[in-house]
Amino acid sequence: MNLDDLVLRLDAPYPEIVGATDDPSTVAVLKNLATSRESELNAILQYGYQAVISDKTAEDIAKVIEEISIVEMTHLEMLMHAITEFGGVPKYEDSRGVPYATTNINYTMKLREILLGNIRGEQMAIDSYTQAISRVKNESLKQLFARIIKDEELHIKAFKCILDNVTFMSI
Repeated sequence: MNLDDLVLRLDAPYPEIVGATDDPSTVAVLKNLATSRESELNAILQYGYQAVISDKTAEDIAKVIEEISIVEMTHLEMLMHAITEFGGVPKYEDSRGVPYATTNINYTMKLREILLGNIRGEQMAIDSYTQAISRVKNESLKQLFARIIKDEELHIKAFKCILDNVTFMSI
């Protein structure tokens, strides 16, 4: 398995947001995607932790996880800018004002559980973006969400590839 061949980001630009106006309901959607319990921020921190704990035993896998984290950072940055464009303040809190907490991170150190959890998390992200598309009115924002979904789908493929090609020991 050559992990260097995995595609982790679609080779296409992210749509720019146009026609943004102050819209509290759109800000609420954006905050939940950006900084809630199941958000881009959580993925970044989760994958950062996983890359560090995997680095000594599975350096190639740690590198993939770290690169996915960097893609998630791009998503978070775009969402935080969108929050401001739609009249919000980009704090690390969800739409109800609940601050992000690192207790949201799964601190497992078992590679199989890490990969399965990441697949579930990426699928949840896709589901959240799909729901968000139906909840916002701005067409360019919908296009941005659809573009981010393409990256999340690539992340699922990468995690599944690793899962399918790693031998797990049962002790």
